[in-house]
Amino acid sequence: MQETWTFYLKELNCPYKESLSMEAIDTYLMYCAMKAHFGKTDYDFVTYHGKTRIKRDSFYKRKDRSFFVKISRKYKTEENIKNYFVSNFIKDGKGYVSNFSDENYEEWKDKRANFYNQFTLEIKPLVKNFNPLFNIESDEHPILLKEYLGKRVSLETLIVLDELVEFSKTWNKKLSEDYIWQDIKKLMNNYKRFLTLDKEKYRMVLLNLIEGV
Repeated sequence: MQETWTFYLKELNCPYKESLSMEAIDTYLMYCAMKAHFGKTDYDFVTYHGKTRIKRDSFYKRKDRSFFVKISRKYKTEENIKNYFVSNFIKDGKGYVSNFSDENYEEWKDKRANFYNQFTLEIKPLVKNFNPLFNIESDEHPILLKEYLGKRVSLETLIVLDELVEFSKTWNKKLSEDYIWQDIKKLMNNYKRFLTLDKEKYRMVLLNLIEGV
């Protein structure tokens, strides 16, 4: 079946110098915008088209300039560099560019290419008791959240399920003081801004799995 989860980075009117290859300074500016987007502020990369108040000259004051030089030389285009940053920010919430890796990017690209199959594999063992996945009993985390924290369910699968059943509305109320869930929910919202989902196709996948139990 053709891939139905489309990862994309919108064509933006970005403040970066127009070129077939991005320069290190423009890579740095994009990084600053991404860090604000995935940080604790309400900044939205998509809404503001990647624009921030960071001055271009601030690049030359950084001791980690070499990382941006390497990234710009290796990945070259605006789209590739955006993908590289997104894939690393969802892995490293602190956003230290020195901790970013090509491995995270390659893993993300593989996931993008095969997410339909991954979603099916992740959710299939859980559909036998589907509704209890979202229940909150006393002070315990819901089963689905435990599956994510145990790395048996991916962030992307959480996002898909939330799009389909909107479990986060209930969790936000009942786990309003749970910092673990609040951090995950913010990450979901931030990441989702760069994704588009064919909800109906994934709804059918989920229904077929449930009916097949």
